[in-house]
Order: sequence, then structure tokens, then C-alpha cells
Amino acid sequence: VVYVNLSVQYHLCMIDTKYRGTLNNVGNTVNFYFCMCHILTDVRCPGLDWYEFGDFCYKPSMDKKTWHDAQKACRTVGRPLTKHALNFLCFHVSSAETSDVWTGLNDLEFTGFFTWSDRHLVSFTYWAPGEPNNHDGFSEDCVEMLQTTGRWNDVSCTELNTYICKIPKAHYPVPSVQPTEYGCPQV
Repeated sequence: VVYVNLSVQYHLCMIDTKYRGTLNNVGNTVNFYFCMCHILTDVRCPGLDWYEFGDFCYKPSMDKKTWHDAQKACRTVGRPLTKHALNFLCFHVSSAETSDVWTGLNDLEFTGFFTWSDRHLVSFTYWAPGEPNNHDGFSEDCVEMLQTTGRWNDVSCTELNTYICKIPKAHYPVPSVQPTEYGCPQV
């Protein structure tokens, strides 16, 4: 695709999908520039703070929130963590930089009947020994993944844990840089 402004005070910009993620000055005469404005055409994650894993992007947050607040924070950018992210979660949790992490697993609707926050049924479990247990009779309706073992533990939803948000990979826009009358911007 070629965008042309016929005034010599402006520029000819050509979008070239062959080169990815760069902006180059490819022609240079007085007040007339050819700028190669490259865009990514593949599905990808929206930014450097998102991690690709399978068909999804995951954004770990080091903020500690209650289970409900973590779910709400994730809904503002995509989806809360679900069973489909457990491999990524296990990898992330095993990092020394993390603490225990919320999963999307809970028994908020019916005590003892755990479902994922996206309403999927539980097809396997990885409980820590003695879990789930509603410890000391307290209502432990939300599930964290323990940083030390990767196993699951039911806890109060008001505990503070880190969390991970999930969105599908897509054609996210590449930040655009507008050329100036003095030439193409340098990246």
C-alpha cells in the first residue's frame, strides 16, 4: 500500500510488510522523502510486557490483589486466568521473582464444587497434600498456585496474591511514528 501526498512539502510513505518493526529513510531529496513504514501482519501480543504461550498472551502482574480485584483487573485488559494457562502459570510461578499466584479456580457458587472463572469444569487437579480443606472452617473459595511447588491451595479470596491476565494473540496495532517535513524519524 502506498500513501502519497502530492505536495513536495510532505512525504511519500509506503507500508512494506516484508521488513518488520523498523522505520527507515530510503530516499532523501530536498523536502521529499520515502519512508518505509513497516507493520507486523502476524498475530502477536500487544506489547513487551505480554508473553506469548500457545495461542495466547499472558501478562504477569507483581501487584498483589484479592482474587476478585485480580479478576476485575484482568477483565479490563482481556480475560482472567483459566485452566488453559496452567502450563504458562507453572513456568511463571517457578521463577524466583514471583510469589503465590491466583488461578481462575474457585468454588464460589457451590462449596466443594470447583470451576474455572470462565465456567469450564475441572478436568484434572493438582492440589497440595490435604487440600482443598477450608482450613479451620474458614471459607476458602479461591485457589492459588504455590510458588514453592506449583500445587494448588484453597485460600480466602481476600488474601493478596499476584496474578496473570490472558488475552488471545491477534493483529494488535504497531505504534505509528509520523514522518516530519525534515525526513523520516529515526528509531
